[in-house]
Amino acid sequence: MEDKSFGIGMIIDYIFKIKDMIRTSLILVSLLTIAGCYNLLFQRGGEAIDSNAEKTVISTPPSSEISYQERKIRFQNFADSLNKAAVLTESDNLYQEARLFLPDTTLRSQSYLFGKRLARRDTLEIFFYEISQENTDGTSFNLVSFYPDGRAIDLIAVHGKTNDANLGISLIDQEIFELTYVDFYLSPEYFSTDRYADAPDSVKILQSTQHTAMQDYIWKKDYNETNLYENYRLNQSGKFEKLSRKQQPSLSRKFPFTSTKVLATDEIERYAVRDLQLMINEIYADYGKIFSSKKLNYYFKKKSWYQPQTENVDHLLSDVERLNIQKIQSRIYIANQ
Repeated sequence: MEDKSFGIGMIIDYIFKIKDMIRTSLILVSLLTIAGCYNLLFQRGGEAIDSNAEKTVISTPPSSEISYQERKIRFQNFADSLNKAAVLTESDNLYQEARLFLPDTTLRSQSYLFGKRLARRDTLEIFFYEISQENTDGTSFNLVSFYPDGRAIDLIAVHGKTNDANLGISLIDQEIFELTYVDFYLSPEYFSTDRYADAPDSVKILQSTQHTAMQDYIWKKDYNETNLYENYRLNQSGKFEKLSRKQQPSLSRKFPFTSTKVLATDEIERYAVRDLQLMINEIYADYGKIFSSKKLNYYFKKKSWYQPQTENVDHLLSDVERLNIQKIQSRIYIANQ
């Protein structure tokens, strides 16, 4: 009786062992399948479908399953390549890779991409890129801040009116950017004038693209030029903060630009201390500050734009003016040492 019980126990034991082996095999097959998908998506990258299709399949974006370090390496490789590249077209692999990281990079037919790194820090990256398209007006300009692993933090987007539009970006300080937008475009009425009809074909080709070089061939009334600029501060979290400025400073001032744009250090260093002191006092005087100095009151009362109102105007100052006053005062302090 004991031998028979022992034999049944052995059979049951074997059955459980076989079930364990089957379960282990299934787990291994699943793991191999996952690993195969990982290699396909993140080591090879996706492949573009037939060029005749309306849209292009882009390589799969880095998922949350990839480690921070792996995402960082992939983004740094992309950023370094884009920084070295010339103008890219939609057929370039790097253009397609850009859609994984750059906001507003929807692939467009016959479009072009140009990008450059502006700053690189331990905690973030700052990139500028533009996208233009053949046979259409306008260019998309973008300034983006990224975490080191390629996650976008903030975006400043500017849409140019024509393909001749230009957005200049200057790093004023470690945290202050100046964006200057310039655009030139011909009025629609110009193309029906005799000047356009009688122009050589070589000139018409350039004129039809509204090229800025054609300013020498046409009259001022035939084109419009836009020139705007803004200042932004990059805060500690990587976001861009637009700086306020005085919209209508008195143009009769000697230094009205101190109220509209953040001055770079090298700009400030060009001026003598006497001029720098006048820059600061002009900012206050434009808000109607009554000075305790009789000399300053006497000086500004002779200016047609000066309207004395109060002794304290600090609360009226714009962000740009506060920054310039701080920077100018620092320069005066150093110069007097």
